[in-house]
Amino acid sequence: MPSTWNDSLKTGIPLIDFQHKQLFDQMDLLIQNLEERRGKHELKSTLSFLDMYVNNHFKYEESCMNLYHCPVACKNQKAHEQFIANFENIKLKIDQNHSFDSIVRGIKIDLLDWFINHIKNIDTQLKPCIKK
Repeated sequence: MPSTWNDSLKTGIPLIDFQHKQLFDQMDLLIQNLEERRGKHELKSTLSFLDMYVNNHFKYEESCMNLYHCPVACKNQKAHEQFIANFENIKLKIDQNHSFDSIVRGIKIDLLDWFINHIKNIDTQLKPCIKK
């Protein structure tokens, strides 16, 4: 499965770029596990990792935005809350045994597409604040 991550998503902040790549890799793995009809154990393992990593990444990124007085810090935090709500909805659908195709569509739209737009429109605004 090709990775969703590509160089157009680089923010120019190496640690944040690394974390973003890891998040994309795990979301791609989740989709692959669903498309290959893997068991609940493998899905739960990937979901658990994503849960932990999303929370750690968002806390780190929000702390950077606050530290460097980034003007979109508040917007970033609200956007993260939306992502977490989307992710919780995906996990609920998996628990309720919704169709794999429906869940995959949700991941692609509500997580991957959301994340791409978030990086390009919000996260990239942090780098100029760090350079000040």
